[in-house]
Amino acid sequence: MSSARGRSRPRSPVTAAPVALLIANALVAVSYLLFVFGDPGENVFCGSPSAAGYADCVDQMTLFAIASLIPAMLALILMVAAFITPGLRERPGLRAQTLGYSLIAWVIAGSTFVLGGLPSV
Repeated sequence: MSSARGRSRPRSPVTAAPVALLIANALVAVSYLLFVFGDPGENVFCGSPSAAGYADCVDQMTLFAIASLIPAMLALILMVAAFITPGLRERPGLRAQTLGYSLIAWVIAGSTFVLGGLPSV
């Protein structure tokens, strides 16, 4: 009588994809959180605090940081739902697709924040 205990089954590409996407999501989420909520470092994109237009630049960066929270919240919800929702837990392909959308939302959130740091035209 053989036992299945102690044997590790190799992961199929379908089940490995959600794990890889989860790791990518986690890395992007941590970098986004550190970038947005970390120490601004004197708002280096805006120059010297005594420079003309410094207050407007800081206001623009704050506005874009707030706007970037919308796709970041969507990304976080999708990332959590991929592992909490019973329907997604049963289907690895759908879970991988949901995590892919989450990763895209993280990229949009980060891009929105970076656009706020660029000089106004």
